[in-house]
Amino acid sequence: MDFHGCNCKNVTITEGIFGEIWTDNKDEIFIDPIPKTIKSYTLVNSNRMEVVLITWGATIVSLKCPDKYGHSADVVLGFDDMTGYSNFITNPFIGSILGRCANRIKDGHITIRGKDYELTKNDFNGKHHLHGGINGFGRKVWDSYITGCSVVMSYLSPDGEEGYPGAVLTTVRFKLTSDNKFDICMRATTSKPTIVNLSHGSMFNLAGHDAGESELRKHKILLNCDRWTFADYTDPVPTGAIRGVGGTVMDFRIPRILGEYMNKVPPGEGYDHNLCVTKDGQSGTSFVAKIWHMKSGRALEIYSDQRGVQLYTGGRLPPLIIPEFVSTYDLLDNIGEGEGENYESDDGEEGMETTERYKKVTAIPKKIKFFSGKHGARYKKYCAFSIQPQNYPNAIHYVSIR
Repeated sequence: MDFHGCNCKNVTITEGIFGEIWTDNKDEIFIDPIPKTIKSYTLVNSNRMEVVLITWGATIVSLKCPDKYGHSADVVLGFDDMTGYSNFITNPFIGSILGRCANRIKDGHITIRGKDYELTKNDFNGKHHLHGGINGFGRKVWDSYITGCSVVMSYLSPDGEEGYPGAVLTTVRFKLTSDNKFDICMRATTSKPTIVNLSHGSMFNLAGHDAGESELRKHKILLNCDRWTFADYTDPVPTGAIRGVGGTVMDFRIPRILGEYMNKVPPGEGYDHNLCVTKDGQSGTSFVAKIWHMKSGRALEIYSDQRGVQLYTGGRLPPLIIPEFVSTYDLLDNIGEGEGENYESDDGEEGMETTERYKKVTAIPKKIKFFSGKHGARYKKYCAFSIQPQNYPNAIHYVSIR
């Protein structure tokens, strides 16, 4: 990574401790009984923009920015402590790195150089692989250090983690500049042929992280995308077909109010779709998206060197919760007494046993109305959006690695 020419006089970085977490590394012969420390880094520039990072999942905990009246607000979803971040049910990927492979892989199955690999299936009722699996990059403790005006975090993923072949060393550089640009640079090196598709899962509401659905729907969005990777509404994984956005609810080539289109996306759950960035033959970083919140005056611009971008409007928030104390979906329900077998006691008396009868029932996952976020905020469905630059999802099934 090249840090030459950086100007740190208008940016300060403060290192701290966010919390601790116990990890269970089954690959280690001796498990260290001491919990791992989660570091925090607070980056502040002269414009009062503030970003807080932690080494759990290379996560953005908060991003504060003044509105047009000078009032500052935190505009990303997050949690107050490690209790919130380590809960894999209510926090699968919020604010963290998405990897080793962001987005979905159909059936959790990949083939590389003629060899099949089965990945963890953690999406769509256990059918597909999502964002690197149950314990992907967003649920790991990253190494970190400060260099110049940047924070660098790294993680070594061992061969076979979540089913992937090859060890992968990933390095992420976070840099805040004096003109309110927040740069996230990701690089990865692997020991053998594998797949890597990195992104970041920050969820925004430019009115404030606790502003809710009503303010999210007022956002105006512009996407530099003329096509999208088609996915049937019955299954979120793209089919391999690429279609034009013209005349569809995927067309944001001119700015549109988000709330006017979210309900029109089949089956009425908002956006969770990948669009194709218009490159026009150019390489390197290009403009991807711009989102405005007119009332506050805040705007977010996204630039990336990736071919695709996932637009998500929080339709799966909060997640489905399996009823407490249920280890599997199958339960037994007592439906009363029934006749059993004849018996003869030791004293010669005959009789008949009564037996309890049961039937198999299925525990249905319940949808909770909200989950608790920072400072007592209640995060509900459609409370925030995410713009995730990345390669096309499920691309491994359409591009072979030889």
